[in-house]
Amino acid sequence: MYISNNSKYAGRYINYILAAIIAICLYSLPAFSQSTDLKPTMKGLVVDESNSPLANATVMVDGKNVSTTNAKGQFNISIPKNGTFSLRISSIGKKILTDKISSNEVAGGIRVFMLQEQINTLEAIEILGLSKVDEVNKQSFNVTALDATKLHNTSMDVGQLINRVSGVRVRESGGMGSQTAISLNGFTGNQVKLFLDGLPIDNYGSSFQINNIPINYINQIEVYKGVVPVWLGGDALGGAINLVKNTKAGNFLDASYSLGSFNTHRANVNLGYIAKNGFTVELNAYKNYSKNNYWVDINVVPDIETGVTVADRVRRFHDQYDNQMLGLNVGLSNKKWADQFLVGLQVGDNHADIQTGNRMDDVFGARFREGTIVLPSVYYKKDNFLIEGLDLSLRGSFNLGKEKNVDTVYRQFNWYGESIPKGRNSWDEGGEVSKELYTYKNNNSNAALNVKYAINPTNTLYLNNTFTSNNRKGENILQPDNDFYRQPKKLQKNITGLALGNADIKHMVNQIFVKYYAQHVHAYQVNNNLYSDYQDRQNMLGYGLASSYALDNNSQIKFSYEKTYRMPTVDELFGDVINLTANPQLKPESSHNFNLNINHTFLWNEKNALAVSVDGIYRQAKDFIRYVNSASNNNGNMTQMAQNQRDVNNLGGDLEIHYAYDQRFNISGSLTYQNLRNKTKYETSTTDVSIFYKDRLPNIPYLFGHGDISYEWRNVLLPNSSLKVGTYVYYVHDYFLRWPSAGTTSTKETIPEQLSYDASIVYSFARGKYNVGIDGRNLTDALLYDNYMLQKPSRNFSVKFRYTISK
Repeated sequence: MYISNNSKYAGRYINYILAAIIAICLYSLPAFSQSTDLKPTMKGLVVDESNSPLANATVMVDGKNVSTTNAKGQFNISIPKNGTFSLRISSIGKKILTDKISSNEVAGGIRVFMLQEQINTLEAIEILGLSKVDEVNKQSFNVTALDATKLHNTSMDVGQLINRVSGVRVRESGGMGSQTAISLNGFTGNQVKLFLDGLPIDNYGSSFQINNIPINYINQIEVYKGVVPVWLGGDALGGAINLVKNTKAGNFLDASYSLGSFNTHRANVNLGYIAKNGFTVELNAYKNYSKNNYWVDINVVPDIETGVTVADRVRRFHDQYDNQMLGLNVGLSNKKWADQFLVGLQVGDNHADIQTGNRMDDVFGARFREGTIVLPSVYYKKDNFLIEGLDLSLRGSFNLGKEKNVDTVYRQFNWYGESIPKGRNSWDEGGEVSKELYTYKNNNSNAALNVKYAINPTNTLYLNNTFTSNNRKGENILQPDNDFYRQPKKLQKNITGLALGNADIKHMVNQIFVKYYAQHVHAYQVNNNLYSDYQDRQNMLGYGLASSYALDNNSQIKFSYEKTYRMPTVDELFGDVINLTANPQLKPESSHNFNLNINHTFLWNEKNALAVSVDGIYRQAKDFIRYVNSASNNNGNMTQMAQNQRDVNNLGGDLEIHYAYDQRFNISGSLTYQNLRNKTKYETSTTDVSIFYKDRLPNIPYLFGHGDISYEWRNVLLPNSSLKVGTYVYYVHDYFLRWPSAGTTSTKETIPEQLSYDASIVYSFARGKYNVGIDGRNLTDALLYDNYMLQKPSRNFSVKFRYTISK
């Protein structure tokens, strides 16, 4: 057990943090005592001119008591016991509503307030099209929010949208359904936590991953860089990404279908219904299929017997992917005891052929993996729970699904799809890599509690507790006597976070927080080919702060810091039974994360807006976990293992620019530089300086960027229609595949510079009810890579049809 990196300083850190919390609480006491007279409340509903509810509208009483409308446009705010009070309601893009109301006039029921459209001038965020996500972007955390609804008519998946955020790369090993890893300011894979509506999705399995989720499944993406807010929970080293599902207030239907190159098909349906009595139904379903038979340029072995290679361009021949998912939530909304109570069930499965290993020289023709998800869940949310100002939400889920890896064909393949029988060796007989028909369950459970208490209008207390548990159990029916499959593989994590936020309405937003991490691993260790029991418990304390200062309505400075920990995942500890081997002794990693952001929006001529954002980041990581390719095994195939790199630093930054004219013409671009360096001077058990000391970490891009430009014409051919054309460019500078200090200049392997272009055309009519989109990707048919020279899809096209309606 240990606390932080050095336990003798833990008590001092705790004292500093507690002192800061006490100081802020004492500072807030006068305002708190003044608010004790505001006992009566007024319930209200804020709508626009079409009677649609307005979420995130700001409601203020007498200039000091503040509330915000929820997703259904509702609010509940304290008012004076007697006399007349001033009411002010504001929302982005709407005229401010002010009124004088007598406390005696406020009785039971809900008062409705209608905000009119602001037609005199356009705010910068309106011109830029950011109104739906602006509240998220204005947090004190270094966060970027993307409005996914603007791309619902394209054939993109969620991963392709995330790729447009500065500092982020979604690294794929192939086409649809391939293994992915998110890189955020140099931290990669599981170091970046993924959430769905605020709940970690560690336990969703292979049937739900970032590059098979259709863009219509979500409404919004929130990317937190470096410092993760307490309310999200979970352990993350380099940041977090929160996906906000496609749900709306009221009743709606959103259905789409797309087809494209490589026999690729996507279908998606989102449906929501709320009856007058509060009965609620939410349905999300999607289907993905692709043969993934795209072209690759590779050294082929025409004669497997001789092993002589010839350069050729061939199609992938064993890479089919099939996946479906159905999510159903049923419950009640707008009740006295619950704003929302939902019981849900996610069911789905996937089949994925395995074409290659960790390098393209390892080609397979029969291996495949399968997975299922059966995930019951429960969700409860209540604002003003028991007392006014206390908001509570609770989520829980358990995955009953299974994963399976099948390797039973005892043949060797080449890139032409040809094969020969393999040699008769006892150690590998029965499969292309290993004799395996392995089925296992991770028995994942996940629970998260969030509590938010408004001490007074400017001070808020946050509490989160997130618990996850994994207990992998499985069997390989082809190797029933193999002791490896009977070893314990259990992992439990619990993260508790406490934060205190202080918000000056006009200028300052501050938050300080502490997080307590606990991990228990029950696994095995191997000595002289004998297994023995292994258990490890870790307890760690993290802490941090986030602060922002608004110079004016269009300028903001943000600073945040966190000492954070990330505990290994079940796959990193026990392997994924495909290409990643087990490392049960893997240690948690930690990092000091510093972030600085300066952003400003220029507005002129009421139609032009230019937004500029500059980020600076510094990371100082200990026991950094990275995936290392091991030497070829007896079968000639290369495997991977997660290993700790003791000391790693990263100094970098992002630049993002966005110009918009009249909500029609948009041009934007970003550039990211990240300099991850190995700071491990002495390797284990040696006094010699490591030859890799101060080397840049291999297989991680250090300079990349993107740009896009689009224009929208309105009322084309039909009234209430639009035609939007856009093009996108992605750039990645060349980088080393292995350590820069290893080998000579002529023998060093380099992943070459990459430049790719995409384009899209979208036509919508009947006010967006009917939509048709055409997408082209990798138009120049460039060679594109992310991981160890594994080639991504060649040039491809798709067309999408979408129908949507809401009431």
